[in-house]
Amino acid sequence: MRSRGGPPFGGAAVRACALVLALFSLCVAGSARSVPGPREEVERMLERVLRAPEVVSRVLITRSDPFGGPPERSTGRLWFLPGRGLRYHTDEGGGEDIVLDRERQVFFVYRAREKVLYRASWDRAPARLRMLVAEPERVLEKDLHASSETRLLGSSSREGYRLRRAAIGDSLPAVSVWIAADPSSGLPRWVSATAEEDSVLVELKGLTTLRSANASHLALRLPRAVRTEPLDPRELLRGGESR
Repeated sequence: MRSRGGPPFGGAAVRACALVLALFSLCVAGSARSVPGPREEVERMLERVLRAPEVVSRVLITRSDPFGGPPERSTGRLWFLPGRGLRYHTDEGGGEDIVLDRERQVFFVYRAREKVLYRASWDRAPARLRMLVAEPERVLEKDLHASSETRLLGSSSREGYRLRRAAIGDSLPAVSVWIAADPSSGLPRWVSATAEEDSVLVELKGLTTLRSANASHLALRLPRAVRTEPLDPRELLRGGESR
């Protein structure tokens, strides 16, 4: 993970969008299956998301400060249509969206404050994110080397699973990933990534699976004065993979 400093693509809001999508994509990079264990519990949790027509959720991101300052928090909303696309919106930075749409073969970043739509083709989107959208069932074919682990979140202990160490991008350090379900719904609620310098906790608040997919959730409602510019995914996920 990055220490705070120069933003890779215009600010913390885009970093937050990229982080949420990258954490989801970590599950794609597993290895062949091994012996049974907590893996089945994690699989059941993920299966309900990956095989749903659509999943929507509010998102709260809490990132520690590697220099000992107060944590950085941001909020957003996620729409995930397995097989079709995904969108992440944050109000931070004046409002920003990231959209991957497989059917339209596009990859967008929209920054409301700038009134700029950054656009690239589908095949320029990060490879793990494309796989997550196009072949979500492949996540269930991987062994995430899950082991039971209880962590303290706020004042409450949460039972969850620590997954194998993984790298969000080739030039970024490996991170330890932990995932826990909402005790009421059984759906993923907390995803934590911890590196040597800092940590990030993503809370999926009110995550809901829908009975049918609504492709309009991937559509951006843009004002007339928006200009379009090319998007270089290497700037969006600097240090990560683009193919």
